[in-house]
Amino acid sequence: MLQSLSSTLAESALASAIRHSELAYPLLSSLHIVGIGILLGNILLLDLRLLGVLRQNALAEVLSLLSRIAGLGLGLAIASGLLLFSVQPQHYLHNPAFLLKLALLSLALLNLLLVQYSQSWQQAQSGGQVSSGLKLAAACSLLLWLAIIIAGRWIAFA
Repeated sequence: MLQSLSSTLAESALASAIRHSELAYPLLSSLHIVGIGILLGNILLLDLRLLGVLRQNALAEVLSLLSRIAGLGLGLAIASGLLLFSVQPQHYLHNPAFLLKLALLSLALLNLLLVQYSQSWQQAQSGGQVSSGLKLAAACSLLLWLAIIIAGRWIAFA
């Protein structure tokens, strides 16, 4: 089934257009990097603030803003990543670094969902204390997103 889906994706008009364009793939790759930069920059600031390393602004003031901007970066990175994937899905599905990146991304997104819907997050957003559980989630987030970046770069060498 996965083989069939990846073949269909690779044979799509959009994937073909990207493959045959001199500009599309490099531009998509650049957009992917921009999305990752926006995402990681804001996640880094958010997680460091939750961990108490950065204390310049009130937590309640920055959580919402940094979360929204990180979400924009995540959306851009995922959309551009899916388009890049469509060009050579079979290649990526057999690349251990890509599979590791997907596994780490799944864990990071799960962590994000658990945090966003936790009572600790709501408490922090309303100006309350940052719980030890939320600090642990922030530390995990930092490690996961950095590991995703490393795995992503490793794709080219695997």
